[in-house]
This record gives sequence, C-alpha cells and structure tokens, in this order.
Amino acid sequence: MFKLRIRNLNESYGSSKELLVSDFLQAIGFLGTDGPKAKETKRAKTGILLFTKCLIPKPDKSWTTSEIAKELGVPLQGVYRHLQWLREVGFLTEDFPGKAEDPKKVRLWHYDLEKAWSGVENRARICLETYREIINNLNNTLKESKEVVPDGMILLDKEEAFEIELREIRRDEEESYESDLSAIGRGIGLLSNHHYPYHESMPYKILDECFFQRPDRAWTAEEIAAWIETTRPTAYRHLNRLISLGLIERCRAADGGPPTSAFHLRLGSLKKGWQKIETQTELVLDKYKKTITKLKE
Repeated sequence: MFKLRIRNLNESYGSSKELLVSDFLQAIGFLGTDGPKAKETKRAKTGILLFTKCLIPKPDKSWTTSEIAKELGVPLQGVYRHLQWLREVGFLTEDFPGKAEDPKKVRLWHYDLEKAWSGVENRARICLETYREIINNLNNTLKESKEVVPDGMILLDKEEAFEIELREIRRDEEESYESDLSAIGRGIGLLSNHHYPYHESMPYKILDECFFQRPDRAWTAEEIAAWIETTRPTAYRHLNRLISLGLIERCRAADGGPPTSAFHLRLGSLKKGWQKIETQTELVLDKYKKTITKLKE
C-alpha cells in the first residue's frame, strides 16, 4: 500500500550528504519512528546505508537481497522491510530472472534517482486528487461559516509544524457522507483499523461533530473532551494531529479573557481549509524533488 509522509524538511542540512539523506528519509517516513535518537537505531542506520552505499552511488545496478545485505554488512532480515517500503511507494521495482532458479533483483525505476522519485510524486498526486474529490463531496453537504475566525476570537500567532500522510484509499461503491469521511480519515492517517466502526471513533466524532458540523464555533480542549466523553490528554492527542495537518487552527478570546486557548475549523470551511493544505503539500513535494536532485549530484 502506498504511504508517504509529507512534512517540512530540516533547512540546516550541513555539509554531509549523509545528514541530507537521513533528514530526507526521516521526513518521508522511511526511517520509522521519530525522536532525537531515531536515526541511531539499527533500522535507521541500515536504511541510510541502503541509500548512501547502494542506490545513490550505483543507480544503474540491479541488486539481490543478499548482495545488498553483504554490501551494507547487515543480516539479510535487516533489509527486507526497507525494500518492501520502497517497492510499495514505487521507488524500486523488481527484475524477474530468466530462469526459475535465479534470484530476483531490485533496482531503481528507470535506473535513475530523479526518474524513480518522479514516479513516487505521481502516486502522491493521485492520492491528492482522490482526496480532493472526497472533500468536494463532503463540502456539498456541509455549511460554511461566514467568518474566517469565530465571533469574538482571534488567531493565536503560533507557527505550527506541517505534516500529512498520503495513503491510497478505496472508496465504497455506494458513496455516502459517512463513507467519504471515513475514507479521507483513513487516507490522511487519522483513522486506522482499530477505529472501526469509524463513525463511532473519537477522531471521527471530533472531526465531524465538533468542527465540520460547527464551522462557526471555537472549542476548548475541555469542551471537546466532555463532548466525546474522554480525557483532556486524549482529546489533545487527536487535536494535535489535526493541527499539524492544518485542518484546524488555534485561537483565543479577542478581549483577553477566557478562553485563552481554543480551536476552530481553518477558514471556517472544509473546502477552503483543504485548499491551503494542498498548497502546503505541493510546496513540500517541491522541496523533496530538489533534495533528490542534490542527492544525485
């Protein structure tokens, strides 16, 4: 299944190509978990070496799994997960042998780093097109707020880190508001299998009942927690995902009184808010493309 994380790259790459590679691979979700020591895990080091010792310096070579493991000096099992990720995202392809006893080999699409990444970009944009269709369908049902910011509130001047996951999704044959909202939730990583049935899950209810159905209102974390009957930390966990996505924004009372921190649907409109998300996604994709060009040099 295609899955690609889109988030702003570290602008201070330094002079080392390895630092550039590690920042890029962590940004797109290839290295797995985040955190200050995430790049120091065995899995992360293997993933970085796969690029710096195999794919970047030898783009025209086809590799067996055992050849990669030997080149990197790691166990055979240590490279399977990385190769699967890169095949699913469309960065690598397989060369099938002429004889049954010959091992399969993997290589960059078109034996070229930039052309291989271009294929990944195309799949990412196909995801965005599907999301846009769903958003337009949902927007036909929803109301829009007349105000960009709820009455009596002003935006908090705080820069948020942008992050979205793009995933391939299948839409139900019988489209409905519920199925469309569930599909977009799965696509951007807000909903997963353990949230099924989706319409009864916390992230679904927060998104729909608190923001989509009330685009004119600002909600505090305490109000959201009370509405969906959960704890404040749990409510914040879901809210932070929506904030990093850029679908909701922080605001506060204009008169300086309570609430000092609240949340509202961006621009008071799902469609308008989503257009901003698409623009931000395209900007990051452009940075990814420029990074691949640097890595090829």
